[in-house]
Amino acid sequence: MPPRNIEEFLYDKLMKSATFHKFVRTIHAKINGLPPPHIQDRQKIRYNSSNQYDYLFRPTRLQKANAFRLLFLDELKKSFFLKK
Repeated sequence: MPPRNIEEFLYDKLMKSATFHKFVRTIHAKINGLPPPHIQDRQKIRYNSSNQYDYLFRPTRLQKANAFRLLFLDELKKSFFLKK
């Protein structure tokens, strides 16, 4: 079925573009702390599987405690001190 308008035509071309999908994979990897796609592909070939969780941020106990303290104090302020 032919496209009805130019927007539909361009969308179809974009979704079929390998370059666009490679670009999206690269941005996704950067945002989520994963290795670049070309390294992921090599790892999958070499090890036959890749554990993506090896590249994620893992907070320490101190960072977790500090985050909990900040959230707890913020909730206390909202609940008791600054009611409007």
